[in-house]
Amino acid sequence: MSTQEDYTAEEWELVASGPAIAGMTIVVADPAFFGAMKESAAIARAILETGQKSKVELIRAIGAASSSGHKVKTPDLPKDQGADGAMKILIAECQRAVKVVQEKSPEESENYARYLLAIAQVTAESSKEGGFLGIGATRVSEQETAALDRLAEALDLDPE
Repeated sequence: MSTQEDYTAEEWELVASGPAIAGMTIVVADPAFFGAMKESAAIARAILETGQKSKVELIRAIGAASSSGHKVKTPDLPKDQGADGAMKILIAECQRAVKVVQEKSPEESENYARYLLAIAQVTAESSKEGGFLGIGATRVSEQETAALDRLAEALDLDPE
């Protein structure tokens, strides 16, 4: 089992930021002002709560870092490539984070990848999309479902 001490500062920054980056894939997949606010709050809450409950040392360490004010390092997102361009970059960052964990702690890499996908799922479910005043809205939009599928595929996981 790995902890923050097993990673260089740069590696830890990427690994600890991975869950927030995974959640951001959902935010950019179907951006809506109020939805994005709820989704952003859901990301932070899910990272903290999962870290407190997890039996996986790495995930607990990420939750602890989150609660102590770890600043998430996000990649620069292109403004001219739309949601698809942003998602490609965010998903690539998630893949890089999983690869770092794989190199340091192969036995934890699948749990970490599932953790990233779980954070994205919680994010997607945190805000209803579409409709008018909540009428006709869906919990997870088609765009968010597609983003979850893309993330799962990129991380070699079956979508939940």
